[in-house]
Amino acid sequence: MNNTKGRFGLADRAGTTFPITTGCSRETAVAFVIDAVESTGAATRNDFDIDRIVTTAHEMADDWDLQTLAPDTFWRIAAGCIRY
Repeated sequence: MNNTKGRFGLADRAGTTFPITTGCSRETAVAFVIDAVESTGAATRNDFDIDRIVTTAHEMADDWDLQTLAPDTFWRIAAGCIRY
C-alpha cells in the first residue's frame, strides 16, 4: 500500500522503510533523512549536514513526519546543506 498521501519520488522510496505512524520523533526524522540522501547511491550521510536538514525540514513541516513535505521542498533543503 502506498503510504505517501499521493506524493511521488522521495516519499515513495522512503515510505516502505518508514511507514507513516503517529510516533514520529527526531530520531525517526534523522533516519528518514539519512535513508533519503543515501538512497540514490550518489552521496553518503557524510556529504550532508543531516542535523541542519532535519531541523530545517521540521520547521517547515511543523512535524517530525518529514514525509509530509513535497519531495522538491525536501531536496531544496538538502541541497542547501551539502558539506563542501
